[in-house]
Amino acid sequence: MDVYLIRHTEVAVGRSISYGQSDVELASNYAEQRDRILSHLPTHIDQSDRPAYLFSSPLTRCRLLANDLAHSAKIDLKLVQFDDRIKELNFGDWEMTPWADIPRATLDPWMADFVNVGPPNGETFNQLFERVGSFWQEKIVPLATQQGGPVYLITHGGVIRALLCLFLDLSLQNAYRIHLDYGSLTKLTTDGNHYTLGYINR
Repeated sequence: MDVYLIRHTEVAVGRSISYGQSDVELASNYAEQRDRILSHLPTHIDQSDRPAYLFSSPLTRCRLLANDLAHSAKIDLKLVQFDDRIKELNFGDWEMTPWADIPRATLDPWMADFVNVGPPNGETFNQLFERVGSFWQEKIVPLATQQGGPVYLITHGGVIRALLCLFLDLSLQNAYRIHLDYGSLTKLTTDGNHYTLGYINR
């Protein structure tokens, strides 16, 4: 079974703001980036190329893209499943705060060990990894032995990095060495027990 991990398109707030689970607006180039994503996905001319399932973070920056991809594939929007477990990292008290305004006394320990240290009232990367792994085992693994089209997973950079750590047995501390552009696709094939990575960040 092919699984496409799709990162949401660019957001309006920019990289200087910590926005994690905040429901931020999309940048003005959304349509252009959406069309680029569509150009890298199966054409849906053949029924077997149509996604059998679409899973998405419920945040608007993913929800809108999920609905547009479902429309393009002629899939009933009721079949798109939204799951809180594939939201971005929760930055807690840092949500919507410029990175430059976060006190070094709390920022530095997090930067040194984001796997085990979380923002105040937020979560650690290890906690994100655990919830994403729970989603994968419950929702995706049972589909791997079924006949049908690919699975689309529309989500966030942190979630995709966590999944790549899971598939490739990477240290969580190295997760952010993986570069992922906004609107990028990562493809893998799985039978539920084994994973073959097709490409990253296309």
